[in-house]
Amino acid sequence: MSTVFSDISTALDVRLDSLAGRSPIAWENIGFKPVKNKLYLRPTHLPAPTVQAGLGNGGLDEYVGIYQIDVFAPAGKGRGASEKKLDAIADHFKRGTDLLYNGVYVRLGNVSRNAGFIDEERFVTSVTINYMAHVAPR
Repeated sequence: MSTVFSDISTALDVRLDSLAGRSPIAWENIGFKPVKNKLYLRPTHLPAPTVQAGLGNGGLDEYVGIYQIDVFAPAGKGRGASEKKLDAIADHFKRGTDLLYNGVYVRLGNVSRNAGFIDEERFVTSVTINYMAHVAPR
């Protein structure tokens, strides 16, 4: 049985988990209670439709998507802490980096910062990391 979806997600999550000096992480579908006035991260995997990357039966499938990491910083304290964390994440997920998990290579693409907004007691900003993986068809 193929585990491509899981392998791609895990490669990205392992990379985030290895971020030096990382903040607490609210992983998808795992209970998390944020600590008041403490910065934390929340990754979300946003895959796009899989497409055939080559012609014929021997062509590879191309998996692309966005790995979005939201930074939740205390509201009302400026954007300094949030932007410092955004830069650290962007540097850690540098364009051209290859991740390997369970035989699946994931190539990181462009990294972008999104606009921030206030959500209750948090200032939320995010980094989006484009990725692609070429895998034998199912």
